[in-house]
Amino acid sequence: MLDVIDFMERMGGDAQLSLASDSQLAEALSLTDISTELQSVVLAKDAARLEALLGTKPVCIMVAPPGPPGFEPLHAPFPATPPPPPLPEEEWEQYQRES
Repeated sequence: MLDVIDFMERMGGDAQLSLASDSQLAEALSLTDISTELQSVVLAKDAARLEALLGTKPVCIMVAPPGPPGFEPLHAPFPATPPPPPLPEEEWEQYQRES
């Protein structure tokens, strides 16, 4: 399974491989240890069958680059420090009496 995932990752990062013709892609696949069944699925560009054979669905995570120099977001997405946990009732009443 990892062989086909590694191949597809390589394919996504290699412009020549991602734009390769079917024959070039078949040649590149033949040089791998990927099973012939998976090779034919990749060549057919059959995503549903690939998901079924691998037993998983693809996941894509995108990370946005930081803004230009000097750019400050309007607000932080999360507080810098998490709020303290709520006080137990006894301590809260004592705190209110002392304040």
